[in-house]
Amino acid sequence: MKRSRIGLTAGLAVAVLIAGCNSNSGGEAKPSKTLKELGKDEKASIKVLFWDKNYFFQQYGNMFSAKFPNIDVQVVSTQNIYGGDKNPNEAFQKLVEEEKPDVLLLDSSEMFEKWANDGKLYQLDDVIRQDKFDIENILPSVVEQIKAKGNGNIYGLTPSFDSQALFYNKDLFEKHGVPLPKNKMTWNEVLDLAKRFPKDGKGDNRIYGFADNASYFSDKKQVAYQMMKTMGKTSGLSEVDPDKGAVTIQSDGWKEALLATVEALKSGAVFAGSDEKFDPSKPMTEDPMKKDLFATGRLAMTVERTYMINSLQRTKEMLKDVTPVNWDVVTVPVDPKNPEVSNSVSLSALFAVNANSSNPRAAWELVKFINSEDMAKLLTKSEDGTLLSRTAYVKEREGRSMEPFYMLKMSEHSLYKNFNKIPMGFHQPFYELAENEVMSVVEGKKSADDALKTLQEKGQEFYIKAKQEQDVKNAKEGKDQKPAEPAKN
Repeated sequence: MKRSRIGLTAGLAVAVLIAGCNSNSGGEAKPSKTLKELGKDEKASIKVLFWDKNYFFQQYGNMFSAKFPNIDVQVVSTQNIYGGDKNPNEAFQKLVEEEKPDVLLLDSSEMFEKWANDGKLYQLDDVIRQDKFDIENILPSVVEQIKAKGNGNIYGLTPSFDSQALFYNKDLFEKHGVPLPKNKMTWNEVLDLAKRFPKDGKGDNRIYGFADNASYFSDKKQVAYQMMKTMGKTSGLSEVDPDKGAVTIQSDGWKEALLATVEALKSGAVFAGSDEKFDPSKPMTEDPMKKDLFATGRLAMTVERTYMINSLQRTKEMLKDVTPVNWDVVTVPVDPKNPEVSNSVSLSALFAVNANSSNPRAAWELVKFINSEDMAKLLTKSEDGTLLSRTAYVKEREGRSMEPFYMLKMSEHSLYKNFNKIPMGFHQPFYELAENEVMSVVEGKKSADDALKTLQEKGQEFYIKAKQEQDVKNAKEGKDQKPAEPAKN
């Protein structure tokens, strides 16, 4: 699970909280969907499904309790549903059935979509209107995606979202007379810029035009496969069609991505990975930082999330012998056929009210609070670089505009769409095979057509085997479980 989440220090001023989150003045709405407001002294208790109890209270809970002292909040941690051979979706479902939480944190848009369409989440449209809760100042593409996942309705809200941008080293571009990157470039344009940087340096003087992963310790096979995958993702390609249960990698689009990857890596302008492994015996505070190609000024361009800004700041503070990078950002590369959207932008950390909540009003007050303007104001003090959904707080970081992270719309064509339908046992053998096959093309041992044919045929075998094994496992677990009691009217 991604953990690039909003971080707050416990010392944030509580005074702001008392100012109130949003007005609760009544409005016209359908009676079946509006919620009776809590009385002045009315007490309530709600359960929240969240990653970690302490993190929740530091992040939201303490501040929420200051505003709503009569609402008791209990936290159920989801940490134990991940790891091992557990199916996180099934484990999440079981935890909800056992604990009956009022507020759910759904950490992927796919899970959110399924729960919304299965009728497990409370529809919020009417109560948003009833409370005059401001969603107009939430990034339009965030609201659009939330509605798209709920067949036009709102079943949850998120205070933040995930996005990437193309980071570039301005000084390297100016030193070597290369034109600066622009927003909405294609991959071909990015790689053409990369190829204009010198390729003859040695050791620490060797610079690169581009790297898909700025870590010097990146494995060569992983670098090659990941780069092909990144290009394919930009074009809306998928390796698997989960609805049909079919591997779909033997296509013209994937061949184009593979050939572009091979050409880029062979050019010497793109970092092709290293055989050197990370040595944990070396000082943890220094060794990895010195091997960060971008942070140490050896890389002209890389695609990263906002945490790269923090990484650059740490390098600046801890490695005094390294010249700080004069960086800036533009949008990630786009598909020339659809230049306004990107798969690098996605929903995350969606808070929703359980459709079966015994106290939906108190649950909604928490969801509303977490997604409020007042909370967004507090979260701007966070130093982790989280991208806030409220566009009024799209600010600069270290004098650079964050607009490139917000500029592109979210794409419906996701490499990970219906990812939960793919059998768990498929991924590892397929990725290992893909890394080897892509590398064989890079090394000139195989043609792109032969490599993709192997990936298609063996990949489909892996899929069928993994599906059969999962079906057997599910059937066995089903026999061991007692059937659910029919619902009583």
